[in-house]
Amino acid sequence: MNLQQTLDILNANDIKQLRKLTPIADRSTRKADMVAALARYLLSGDLSVVWERLSELEIQAIAEAVHCWDGDFDAVRFRAKYGAVPRHFQSRSWSSTAYGHDPVPPSVLPLFFYHGEVPEDLRPRLAALAPAPADRPIATLSDTQLPATLKNAGAAEPLRRIATEALVRNDLPAVLRLIGQGGITVGAKTGLPGSAAVVRLESVLLGGDWYGAQDDQGAERWAGGPIRPIRPFAWPLLLQSGGLVKQEGGKLSLTARGNKALSRPIEETVAQLFERWQRKGAPDELRRIDLIKGQTAKGVRLSPVAERRQVIAAALRDCPAGRWIDIDEFFREMRSRGHVFAVSENPWGLYLCDPQYGSLGSNGGFEVLEARYCLVYLFEYLATLGMIDVAYTLPYHARGDYSGAWGTDDFLFLSRYDGLRYLRINPLGAFCLGLATEYRAVIEARRPLFAIGADLGLNLLREPEPGERLLLERIAKPVSGELWRLDPDAVLNQSAQADERARIGAFIESAADAALPPAVSQLLATVEERATALVDAGPARLIQCRDPATAALLASDPVTAPHCARAGERLLCVPEPKLTAFRKGLAKLGLILPETVRG
Repeated sequence: MNLQQTLDILNANDIKQLRKLTPIADRSTRKADMVAALARYLLSGDLSVVWERLSELEIQAIAEAVHCWDGDFDAVRFRAKYGAVPRHFQSRSWSSTAYGHDPVPPSVLPLFFYHGEVPEDLRPRLAALAPAPADRPIATLSDTQLPATLKNAGAAEPLRRIATEALVRNDLPAVLRLIGQGGITVGAKTGLPGSAAVVRLESVLLGGDWYGAQDDQGAERWAGGPIRPIRPFAWPLLLQSGGLVKQEGGKLSLTARGNKALSRPIEETVAQLFERWQRKGAPDELRRIDLIKGQTAKGVRLSPVAERRQVIAAALRDCPAGRWIDIDEFFREMRSRGHVFAVSENPWGLYLCDPQYGSLGSNGGFEVLEARYCLVYLFEYLATLGMIDVAYTLPYHARGDYSGAWGTDDFLFLSRYDGLRYLRINPLGAFCLGLATEYRAVIEARRPLFAIGADLGLNLLREPEPGERLLLERIAKPVSGELWRLDPDAVLNQSAQADERARIGAFIESAADAALPPAVSQLLATVEERATALVDAGPARLIQCRDPATAALLASDPVTAPHCARAGERLLCVPEPKLTAFRKGLAKLGLILPETVRG
């Protein structure tokens, strides 16, 4: 609405109070005259007297509204950017702050904002008076600026810093290989890994889980469950949503896409897993915050998870890659730039401890609900995918923003993800988020894994990484101590597929400390020869003829010979795809092949 229409809605007393904030001399009591005089002054009069009464914060409020927010005032975004909002927009009566029933001098903002909005025809004038606000840059840190310790519950705690690209290069193929071997059990309906599966998965992850068993103080906490697992829990879900693995009888197995992923560039597979998780990943990350109850209640009306994920990804795209960002700075950036979402349409149905006293309708807010959802998404899924590097502490007492909620006095944390303190978008994350068109891997040089001898012996030069050990165990046998020996039969058995054969050869060559001895090169050449000596041509029918003459006729006649081959004196072999054409040829020769009755 324009200013005239807006003022017409107000009653005469409201107009009088607004007029007191201006130097208008006309003291008419007729509403129409007062509205006309006030509109004329605001749209074309000298506003300098009024403008001088505005604080810097109030001028910023006007500037943000008219330059950035289509005339509206967004208190959440403004507070996130400036740290406070003008008194006029705080939770006190509009009339008391505007009209002097307060010891603080009345604000003149009511002349410009009506129900939080600047009238359309007043915006151009205010835009000329209030300079366009500058974007506040996201505060970042370099590697050297990142603190070594953080205060936690009054004590200094080491800040654990992890570059995740190196992890995913080991973890993704290692987990796929482990699943390919069978034995990873998940819930038939949920797809969630059981405790035994988590242990097996963690054993192949480089560095294990984010937290070790010694970090879990579960015995001291009466609610919330353990702080582990995180990474071993995420991998089966990411791979299922990405179509790389599937359930078969409660166990996971590789799909054709999963087998191909072992040979694809890591960035292509991670980008695919990220994109699929964004759209259809399950379950809802909120379910991982055990202390938030009521999530399955009908009236809670949780928002679509895909929409929440897209909002967080959009916020990440506004962040500079390669720089550390404090997690609370990231949350500030989200809100100041309008990257906001609501986890629930009815947070009153969610609660901590007690549905009546602990309702998140009164004890919630962004820090308790939306921020905790972000922590799960970032720490459990994006960090596991190797897209963001993380710096973190133990979760105990790391975020005290829930402490005012009823019944939380004994909580040591609200979620196992509370310890995430900093994040950094790495090159892999920049590629997956669309911040970079190309991906250039930064791979740290590693010592050779073994020295290989002419007798096929492998002398280990260092401890194998989990993914390396998994592959080593498939093609070699331990002899004693650091000595292993390549097993020719195992190498051959594992080399049926061309891609896997190539991976085994590449692993042996890259892990060795020198050029391969002739005996090893000969072994690989022999494996290649034997693995390609036979080809599975597909299913076929074995046809038995009445006599050798009939078999000879069919194997030589132009109408049937292209579709069969002799398999014995009275036997013909007909490939399944050629069976129909073979029958038609028989018909031309006056013969028929009876249909086989299958039970």
